[in-house]
Amino acid sequence: MLLPDDVLFAGVAALSEKLRIGELSPVALTESFLARLQRLGPRLGAVITLTAEKALAQARAAEAELARGAWRGPLHGMPYGLKDLVDTKGIPTTWGARPFAGRIPSEDATVVARLDAAGAVLCAKLSMIELAGGLGYHTGQASLIGPCRTPWDLTRWAGGSSSGSAAAVAAGLVPFAIGSETWGSITCPAAFCGVTGLRPTYGVLSRFGVMPLSFTLDKLGPFTRSALDAALVLAALAGEDPRDPSTIQAPPGLPKVRAELTPGLRVAVLGFEGVPAALLSRETVAAFERTRALLSEGGALLEPATLPAMPWEQLAQVFLEAEAASVFEELIRSGATRELADASHRTRRPEDYLPRATSADYVRAMRLRGEAQRAMAAFFERHDLVLAPNLPVAPPRVEENFDAALNYPDLLGAAGNLCGLPALALPMGFVDGLPVSLQLVGPPLAEARLLSVGAWLQRRTDYHLARPPL
Repeated sequence: MLLPDDVLFAGVAALSEKLRIGELSPVALTESFLARLQRLGPRLGAVITLTAEKALAQARAAEAELARGAWRGPLHGMPYGLKDLVDTKGIPTTWGARPFAGRIPSEDATVVARLDAAGAVLCAKLSMIELAGGLGYHTGQASLIGPCRTPWDLTRWAGGSSSGSAAAVAAGLVPFAIGSETWGSITCPAAFCGVTGLRPTYGVLSRFGVMPLSFTLDKLGPFTRSALDAALVLAALAGEDPRDPSTIQAPPGLPKVRAELTPGLRVAVLGFEGVPAALLSRETVAAFERTRALLSEGGALLEPATLPAMPWEQLAQVFLEAEAASVFEELIRSGATRELADASHRTRRPEDYLPRATSADYVRAMRLRGEAQRAMAAFFERHDLVLAPNLPVAPPRVEENFDAALNYPDLLGAAGNLCGLPALALPMGFVDGLPVSLQLVGPPLAEARLLSVGAWLQRRTDYHLARPPL
């Protein structure tokens, strides 16, 4: 018998407690999520590979362990999904792209090994923009299985590049999913799907066994129903990995994350600067103002601010273009880019993929990156975190060329990814039935602070509890 929606939308923390005390069966929970993945996954375009056999085997093992009191922690018996750029031994990992559709890894990524050790249950490999958007794309149809749709409006795009991960959590197909971000690939789909998305500090999660796009920008992170759920997932996965030399220690305080707002917290507030008036609704501005008011009433000290003056977007673009061209050099030289789904690749020649910056530009950018990181460190000496809108426009329709619809500056996204800063995306309301989102950004390893403030906001609102009309 399949479990009711109230259970499937309960979130990681609530489900974990029910599993621990034996009120829920891991097998029954897994069977119910698999059924929902099978039923709704194709409508959303969210699932590339359903891993039912593996999931049921892991669920049975978890059920046997829990029955004898061997509890591994909050993810024990918990179903989840993976963006299809994270390697899974013996299971296709396609990078969302036709040239790699038959790719089957021989080894699990570190994050998968850690989820296995935590007793989590892999239910699906989830859809994504091909190659995580690394060689460019212009519509939501740039994916191996076609467009992934936000469950709030099936005519509209779920965002990218972690499309399926966000859509699956929003639609109650899994309690949590792992995505990745190079520049916006967690925060964007979190906004369009109305879920909580966490981009950790660069190096906090191992990238061993994960498709590289930009060596100095790539990060993995979880999508969840709530900030407290994200804290549980991150705590199980964070920390150094000898197979990924870029990894660092886990952020402090994750096990102690609570819904707390420290009185006197210094919050730098960024507004809607640069967003065209035609794309920005009064209701979105009002939703952001409500959040500002909540924080102020809670004792936070809010101050309008601007980021340090740096060429944020130009710098981030230098690293992204140069490193992507290096990663996908063989694909580009072979001409197999013409197999990609985005129509722009059918007419591009190999030389069209060369980065605009020279090697000397890359070296200069690396030096300037150090200045940028020092400037942000000085900024965070004056502020504890940043509050800002997160992609405050309606999701484009899946067939729509979004170059114009999303053509406005993203200085905070560029700065945050360039400097490796953590960000937490949260729903802050609904406009015309579609979610709108905010983001909290902090200094390196400030995840516990961001998650505590996010949980405090979510305790006073219910936007994260809303369910799409599927």
